[in-house]
Amino acid sequence: MAPRPADAPFPGDPQAFAALMVIWEKVPRLEAALRLAVAGHPGLRRGGSSGNFLEALAAIPGLAAGLDEDAEALAGRILEWLVDVARAVPAIDEAERWRPVPSRACPYCGCFFLKVMIDSRGQPAGRVGCFGHLGPGEPCRAAWGSLAEIAQDLERAETVPDVEE
Repeated sequence: MAPRPADAPFPGDPQAFAALMVIWEKVPRLEAALRLAVAGHPGLRRGGSSGNFLEALAAIPGLAAGLDEDAEALAGRILEWLVDVARAVPAIDEAERWRPVPSRACPYCGCFFLKVMIDSRGQPAGRVGCFGHLGPGEPCRAAWGSLAEIAQDLERAETVPDVEE
């Protein structure tokens, strides 16, 4: 049995609300994880007010300063992911979107993880990059080539769904 549709439409932008709720939940958790890593205890759980959210957000840089290099880089990647969650909201639309080019190997690392950046209309935007690895823990991330060099490969890749990075 299918659920009954809501009586009233969602007030506002549902994608923006969903992104906000992810960020609202993850920032205090990140702060607690950093506090646990630095001080050995997660501290008291903060409430869900906007003041507590802003305090947790403000505490993250100071806590990250007490981490080793790898843990600090991980915290940075988590924060970058949260920013990307907001950028991917259609009303904001600032996220970089990449489409795989499966039939072309990277000239630097030889892998088949080449992607082309696409614009908001789904058309190639001019940048080609590699998302493979040169070795363990060493990302290639080479920017190479032009759209003209891989135009025939892009036509074959049209059936591949977009991938956000």
